[in-house]
Amino acid sequence: MHFKVANSRVINIIVLILIVFLFNCKLAAQSKQQFPVPLASPNQLFYLQRTQNINTIIYELNIENGKLNTETPIDIFWILFTENEKRENLTAMEKEFVYGVKIKPLEKKEYQFTLAAYPKINLHLAKDSVQKYHVYVTPAKRQMKLTKVYIEEKSSHFKLEPNVEFIEFCGIDLITGLEIIERITP
Repeated sequence: MHFKVANSRVINIIVLILIVFLFNCKLAAQSKQQFPVPLASPNQLFYLQRTQNINTIIYELNIENGKLNTETPIDIFWILFTENEKRENLTAMEKEFVYGVKIKPLEKKEYQFTLAAYPKINLHLAKDSVQKYHVYVTPAKRQMKLTKVYIEEKSSHFKLEPNVEFIEFCGIDLITGLEIIERITP
């Protein structure tokens, strides 16, 4: 009788070790996914990537004839890394419901806006001390000059709408000048 109990404990330990090993392998495989960094144009504000694939959404200043288009100050488009870095405009549905922005003009050619898919966080388009536009955001605790947004989606059998696990805002901390990442869970 004692022999069977010892064997069942050994089997339980082996099963537990196997589960932990497989879970760690899955996490390692997920973390190894490499996303290309898009070549930044002088007008690029930030870019957005998500788990679906390596294609990237670029948010940049909408400059026409050397001046900011005050009606539509942010131009948004795809860089299709899966198709030789082809540039493609967003569809009307993508602009309206997912990757577009809702913009409100403020004083001094500044703008407040939200991302269409997550309107709970306000972003601010404004000039810095050398008169260059940047996007500023405080996703959780620290204000940053935004450079990148990453969206981690949970796997789902039904793809009617994204099932977001977390959103990471990456940028430069305005107090320390260091690169920071703040993660929120919607």
